Amino acid sequence: MNEYDSDRIHNALDVELTGNPKDADYIIVNTCAIREKADQKALSSLGRYKHLKSNNPELIIGIAGCVAQLYGKKLLKQMPYLDFVLGPRAIPNLPQIISEIETKNTRKIDISFDIEEVFEVNPFHEEGRVSAFVSIQQGCNKRCAYCIVPTVRGNEVNRPMEDIVKETVYLLSKGVREITLIGQTVNSWKQDKYKFGDLLRTVGELEGLERLRFTTSYPRDITKRMVDAMKEVREVCSHIHLPVQSGSDDVLKLMNRTYSRQWYLDSVNRLRDAIPDIAISTDMIIGFPGETDSDFEQTLSLLDEVEFESSFSFKYSPRPGTVGEKLAKTDSIDDKISGERLSIFQEKQKYYTLKKNLERIGKIEEVLVEGFSKHDNNYLFGRTTHNRIMNFEGGGNLVGKTVNVRVEEGLPNSLRGVIPN
Repeated sequence: MNEYDSDRIHNALDVELTGNPKDADYIIVNTCAIREKADQKALSSLGRYKHLKSNNPELIIGIAGCVAQLYGKKLLKQMPYLDFVLGPRAIPNLPQIISEIETKNTRKIDISFDIEEVFEVNPFHEEGRVSAFVSIQQGCNKRCAYCIVPTVRGNEVNRPMEDIVKETVYLLSKGVREITLIGQTVNSWKQDKYKFGDLLRTVGELEGLERLRFTTSYPRDITKRMVDAMKEVREVCSHIHLPVQSGSDDVLKLMNRTYSRQWYLDSVNRLRDAIPDIAISTDMIIGFPGETDSDFEQTLSLLDEVEFESSFSFKYSPRPGTVGEKLAKTDSIDDKISGERLSIFQEKQKYYTLKKNLERIGKIEEVLVEGFSKHDNNYLFGRTTHNRIMNFEGGGNLVGKTVNVRVEEGLPNSLRGVIPN
């Protein structure tokens, strides 16, 4: 979502990017507030640019995104070199804000949720991209105890299907072959009589589209209509990112996740019954306030039961104004214990990721080629339908094409293969 918003900021300003901050007329740090470390990194990166104003007084420095929304006016008070603060929904107002700063020598803040056309500005599209994001939703109506997203992105706003299709058609005309629909709880999307499964079918029928992905899904919003579309629409990839956050019912209740461990497992079984070869990845929070040794063992047993393809796992990070922040004041987990639990979980996850990759050896995988490997220019890279990275030898003429690759090696985080003769 942040990558998508950065491209929208680029397009809203209609400017060229520079690789050197010293050459810039505008420096905008687009930020994430999902964890404490993320917003600390955002604020420290801002500080690296303040000295540039002494050599270029007309330089405009701004902060955008969720950290901007979270701290608002405080940032202008703390950082005299900062010219504007822009919330995620206010991106369409950016040209006017820049204009007022330049003509009136003023500082601006816009963190309003009351933006009439939230999706008005589409992202800048760099020619040659094989895959692209399309936002179908802003904000979130869930109230998970650990999460700051509803605070910084507001309540759920679903984008009209017509606009989603229009942006997708444009991207396909520019050579994109894979679209990822994005939203905070992407599968809760709806419009009138249409639900998420209907959107998958509509986008999947567009000419030129080879692959359709989506992220991030919410377990309670897995419906029969959605599962049927995933099974029946050829373009929908055999992968779903389905955050669970904990394997313990007690912790899930504290998190206000609105489903139980068994509900989650039932959803996984429904997906695998419909699509036997589907890859499932997840998110996991370790050390949420109140998590006991027994709770953590249940998280490990869930990993054993599901055998996730991969997972994003982190120590719990209290976020301002959330229920979790209040719980942490009375029932926090010692940082050392959280760290030890996280290491144990991640080692077990590494085992299953490698196991899944080794199981692919000898199989023929369809790979959408994205470009040359950053680590070895002799190798191309792309992703399988299961979202596994595949590296293999080949020429640049294959970029943007889907090719069959036989898996020769299963590595800890990727596959290596060859194009069969």
